[in-house]
Amino acid sequence: MTNDLLDRKLERSFNRLDADGNGVIDATDIIALGSRLLAALSEPDDSPKAEAVMQGIANFWQDLFTELDVDRDNKVTPEEYKVGMTRLYEKGGPAYDRSLRPMMQAILTVVDTDNDGRISPEEFHRAQEAFDTELSPEDAEALFRRIDANGDGTLTVDELLDAVRNYYTGTEEDAPRNLFFGEL
Repeated sequence: MTNDLLDRKLERSFNRLDADGNGVIDATDIIALGSRLLAALSEPDDSPKAEAVMQGIANFWQDLFTELDVDRDNKVTPEEYKVGMTRLYEKGGPAYDRSLRPMMQAILTVVDTDNDGRISPEEFHRAQEAFDTELSPEDAEALFRRIDANGDGTLTVDELLDAVRNYYTGTEEDAPRNLFFGEL
């Protein structure tokens, strides 16, 4: 069950994932997401990092798609997305546990342009721009600080996973993590 805030967040994230704007999410939208990230970060398509990101996204999509596409028509509608994402993030599930961490780890390697194993504020902002979140620099900075749970000035996979789960389950109206996909 969702509330108005969760519905708005799910609609916002759905629209960001629906790259071609046709009202459903399918494999081409997910490939576009990975390609957008790689292009924004100037990562060559044939680099080991790019291959890891695209494989991580493909694996995550396959697991997520299996969980969300209830009618098995090879596309996820807004309603399937809302119901499925709420279930996966609130209660966890095989797709979440099996695929989200490896995908986030792969994305971390390409976003981590200085190869220090963590995401700096600058790297985070570039990644947010790749996802077309339309965050102001101030909002991106506030979001980064809230995700940085240990306050060390960098982000880890665990901190990002916590932020993603909070985005899909949190009901606090003014939580900065609500900005993950831009202003609601």
